[in-house]
Amino acid sequence: MLERLLKYPGFVYRIGGTYYYLGKWICKECTDTEVTDCVAMYEMCRLEHEDAEAGMYFHKLRAHSDFALDVPYNPALIRSDMTDLVDGLSPDAFKVLDGQMQHFAEDYRKYCGELPA
Repeated sequence: MLERLLKYPGFVYRIGGTYYYLGKWICKECTDTEVTDCVAMYEMCRLEHEDAEAGMYFHKLRAHSDFALDVPYNPALIRSDMTDLVDGLSPDAFKVLDGQMQHFAEDYRKYCGELPA
């Protein structure tokens, strides 16, 4: 899971009641209610197979993740923080995050093309 997260473009994931920007350039908590509301709308539209709306929210979440990047980029700190996060997940939280990552990969291919290698 860690290696996939470190390769995937940034996105917003919900782990328990906490939201995180996670991806190859970012690992940090998200507390912006506009963004967390967008996650709820994305999940709802995806569940209801409302592809146009789900795609819009998907792109919004990608953009929010890019705007949340810290400069300068510190890959060692991102890897360390993400390792701590993933290693601290309960089995249930791991399973939920893995499912969200699968949805991200499916939707990235649908709305953006192939995932970066």
